[in-house]
Amino acid sequence: MSMTIEAGAGSRDRAFGPRLARSLAVLVALLAGWIVAMAVVTALAGPLVPAVIVIGPTAASGLPEGAGMLGGGPRRVIVTGEAPHFVRSLYASGAWLVLPALRNGCLDLGR
Repeated sequence: MSMTIEAGAGSRDRAFGPRLARSLAVLVALLAGWIVAMAVVTALAGPLVPAVIVIGPTAASGLPEGAGMLGGGPRRVIVTGEAPHFVRSLYASGAWLVLPALRNGCLDLGR
């Protein structure tokens, strides 16, 4: 009975690069899936969301009527609105992505 161990049979010999690439691909896919899910929920929830972050090249200049701008930057803006199809009108006016936001930022604890 032979008791030799063949080289290359262990799990330590697997290449580290492909596992890392696969892990990063899964992480990117999960992040993209989360963003898509949040965008869909925002589009469906519409006026139930207190404020939204609008991302796009004309975020500040292409707001629909009845939208109130709360803050933002060059390609993103925090907007609030009461219309039933508010989020759809933001997409129609050129927004790339609309995600839910709190009116006063991440630390909006005074509800």
